Amino acid sequence: MDSYLTFRTGLKRFAWLPVITGLICIGLGVWCLFSPAASLEIFAYVFAGCLCAAGLMNIFLALGNASVGWSWGWTLALGILETVCGIWLFTLPPAVITSAFIFFIAIWIIVAAINALCESFVLSAHSIAWTVFSVLLLLATIVLAFMFITNPITGGIAVWLWIGLSLIFFGCYRLGFGIRMKQYARRYTRRY
Repeated sequence: MDSYLTFRTGLKRFAWLPVITGLICIGLGVWCLFSPAASLEIFAYVFAGCLCAAGLMNIFLALGNASVGWSWGWTLALGILETVCGIWLFTLPPAVITSAFIFFIAIWIIVAAINALCESFVLSAHSIAWTVFSVLLLLATIVLAFMFITNPITGGIAVWLWIGLSLIFFGCYRLGFGIRMKQYARRYTRRY
């Protein structure tokens, strides 16, 4: 009974974190699609700040759910990696940050989507439909990120399309994941 109470409390207390990171990713993706002429350097610095914020949120989510026992270690590792990489991007000189950013964002999207696939499979016992939907969304995210990383510079405007769509798909997953966490918390509240 205590483990269910801890699980429900963790879901309830931290369901907003994936929603926030999802909204950040969707916002960046939409901005990327509608402002392709915006300076890549500005986008890199905004992304570095958001990466630090998302990393800290993932760290808090992982530490808050450590007693639950479901994949919190991967979430913690991703949070630490995101925070360190965001700080690293801030320390790069302006001439280097744009080049590093082009490859970094694609790699980050792939790593984050693979981590999200693990989260989705952990929650698969609760809803098969959600698992199928989230896996398809995340696979589309990974494919778009691979399309971007294989031809980043010569793709021209397509680079912004791949980055924007990848961020929007991943953001939609995180938003849905946060909503599902809240729904699971309510389901456990009714049962126990």
